[in-house]
Amino acid sequence: MNIISKILVLIVYLSTLSSISQTKQELESKKNQIKKEIKNIELKLSDNRKNKDVVISDIEDIKFKIDLQEELILNINTQLNLILDEINENEKNLFDLNERQIILKNEFSKMLNKSFKNRLNLNKIMFVFSSSSFVQAYKRIQYFKQYAQHQTKTLEKIKFNTNRISNLIIDLNSKRKDKLNLVNENEAVKKNLVVQYDSLNNQIIQINQNQEFYASQINEKNKKVLQLDKQIQKIIESAIDKSEFLTTAEAKKLSKEFNSNKGRLPWPVSNGIVILGFGKQPHPIVKTAIIQSNGVRIRTSKGLSARTIFNGVVYSIIVSKTKTYTVIIQHGSFFSVYKNLKSIAVNKGDEVFTKDLIGEITTDSTNGQTILNFSIFKDGKAEDPTLWIYKM
Repeated sequence: MNIISKILVLIVYLSTLSSISQTKQELESKKNQIKKEIKNIELKLSDNRKNKDVVISDIEDIKFKIDLQEELILNINTQLNLILDEINENEKNLFDLNERQIILKNEFSKMLNKSFKNRLNLNKIMFVFSSSSFVQAYKRIQYFKQYAQHQTKTLEKIKFNTNRISNLIIDLNSKRKDKLNLVNENEAVKKNLVVQYDSLNNQIIQINQNQEFYASQINEKNKKVLQLDKQIQKIIESAIDKSEFLTTAEAKKLSKEFNSNKGRLPWPVSNGIVILGFGKQPHPIVKTAIIQSNGVRIRTSKGLSARTIFNGVVYSIIVSKTKTYTVIIQHGSFFSVYKNLKSIAVNKGDEVFTKDLIGEITTDSTNGQTILNFSIFKDGKAEDPTLWIYKM
């Protein structure tokens, strides 16, 4: 499938997702956030030196930018569908109001004609004085009052509807302008997406020409990750073997509550995207390099902090040779692990609660990426976090 076909398929798919129930304000806020992320990536790409040390990072950035632009297209399409719904609703209301206005104006016109023909003021007096009784005269006076009130109310309705029609037309024109702007914005993003696919393909060609170098570079980094993973595994296994806490009613209650929230736990960052999944897998770019991951890697924004996914206690803190921190939090028989922290806001033994900040995530000075390595353990064995975290 060529690039254009991929994009067309993507656009058709995204257009079917218009049922997302978000307000325009939320969508606009999300769109601005995505645009900011894209801008940051563009700045970093332009700053990076084009050498072997940053080519893989550049490809990851381009892939991330493509993901963001696809999300931006979805966002714009959703906004567009909301506006189209509002335009349709306004057009229907405008039609109904115009129909009602015609009826009211015809009604008022008939009343004026009747008043003119009858020369109402004179005829009113004659009509009242020709009454056969006082009661009949009173009723005729009340009739004229009600008739006059009806005229006034009809005129007020006409004026009110005129204002509503005028406001609806203004609002309708504004929404049509918004629609045009969104359509143009969408087209610009789609064109840029084609450029990014081309850029990605060119970078991948460069990678493929130097597979051996990049594979060895990735394998070297992966060894360091595995060393830390083994250390974490030992700490957790030791905790389970030695801990009497796991048999207490408190621990059993905490474990049960954690387990009952499977698939509904919050993300360990306020915003981010998973760039590497769980388990043994080929590197997403250099396919000859194999990665063993006991969790997920989440790409997020510079300066953000990791946050705990559930109530628990800080069981252990590991400090690496490069002065990055790993925090292990115990939730009964479950453990959550947060790696690659620049600084920490907790101490060993601290009680923590859902979404408490743990520490700032490290931003790589070489490639500018901010990545949290996150894991979940159940009874000492690593679990796929995507099964536990809400919509991960």
